[in-house]
Amino acid sequence: LLPNLTYLRLSYNAFTGAAPEGLGELTQMKLLQLQSNRLTELPNIPELDESLYSTSTFVTDCGVPSAFNEAPKCQNCTMCCNANNDCFPQEETKVQKWGMKYGTFAAVLFAGFIVLCSAVVFFSYLFSKRKNRGNALTTSTVRRLEEDDKYALS
Repeated sequence: LLPNLTYLRLSYNAFTGAAPEGLGELTQMKLLQLQSNRLTELPNIPELDESLYSTSTFVTDCGVPSAFNEAPKCQNCTMCCNANNDCFPQEETKVQKWGMKYGTFAAVLFAGFIVLCSAVVFFSYLFSKRKNRGNALTTSTVRRLEEDDKYALS
């Protein structure tokens, strides 16, 4: 291949199959855009310098929903496009930065919700007990008043 190649835009060409392994050997590459093709496999491309083109430095069809059964894996892509031709920067989400998987995060969130609901029920119960305790007419007082009404002269 061309060892000094720096810019390669092959987007929207209907290429199919695996991308050539030689793309991984282009050490001078600054921009590589392969999106909107039908490339099923991508070679290991070294990380490209994002200082010139930011997130558009290395763009492929590695997004979801994918046109394939499984989206192609791309380690150093700066942007992934999906089957709807929507492209999104490859950035870690906050959940991923915390070192959690989405299933674990959902379980923690659900457990937190259950604990919060339990605390609301518990404190509501305590509040109602305290409210009733401050009431001068307890059940025994009410019973005594009813008995007094029975025997009172009218």
